[in-house]
Amino acid sequence: HNHDHEHNHDHEHNHEHNHDHSPHNKDAIGVDDNTIKCDDPNCTDDSHSHSHDHGDHGGIGSFVFCARRPFHPMHLSAFLQCMPVERGLPPAVSLSTSDNVLTTLKTSKKTKELLFNLVRSKGFAWVADSNLAALYWCHAGCSFEMQCLGRWWATLPKSQWPEEAKESILADFDNPGHDEELSSTTVSTVGDRRQEIVFIGPGMGESTQRDKILEELNTCLLTDDEWKVYQSKKHDEQSLRAAFVNPIQSRMITY
Repeated sequence: HNHDHEHNHDHEHNHEHNHDHSPHNKDAIGVDDNTIKCDDPNCTDDSHSHSHDHGDHGGIGSFVFCARRPFHPMHLSAFLQCMPVERGLPPAVSLSTSDNVLTTLKTSKKTKELLFNLVRSKGFAWVADSNLAALYWCHAGCSFEMQCLGRWWATLPKSQWPEEAKESILADFDNPGHDEELSSTTVSTVGDRRQEIVFIGPGMGESTQRDKILEELNTCLLTDDEWKVYQSKKHDEQSLRAAFVNPIQSRMITY
């Protein structure tokens, strides 16, 4: 069912992971993580390896896509159509609704071939139809689901943060000094909003394969002009939903 981001997300949600794969800038960057020693973006076990060295383990490789800019929902929908998934996909994007998307994004056969061996992908996601909703990308085998965990920590007063988690929450910020109250559209920091998604499968650690997929994912992010539109509307969820129509359903996760 469609999820209305305007309802109250003030319940606590667990983002208490103690490391950050994300680069500290607002633009797109791909960070590779080709070890399979630990593929969980939420892992807090310091004994697990989260190194970004090259190589596959037993033929299975992984990398992490990190960015500090939201996905355009139509661009992302087109990308999801190319994943080897049968359940949970959004409706197909038509050329008429997103002609610029499909001319830029190298979809269909080429992208499907790149993603053919993808068996698992998961992590935090930020989509441009909401400045509030913290999403979790969850894909395993032939199933995909976008989950809504609640609000990004940056949208909540620090007084509402769990005291024991404040350090780990700030570790996910692009700038610990980020101030959500500033209304200026020129503010470049985004708090803990981010893309932090691990992709796992045979050959995913191979540099050429990884780089091509990262290129496709970067194309799914807002352009500079679209980012300016987002910034101008970010304090009005209804305006964001109108400007960036989202065909991707998300399921509210409750605790």
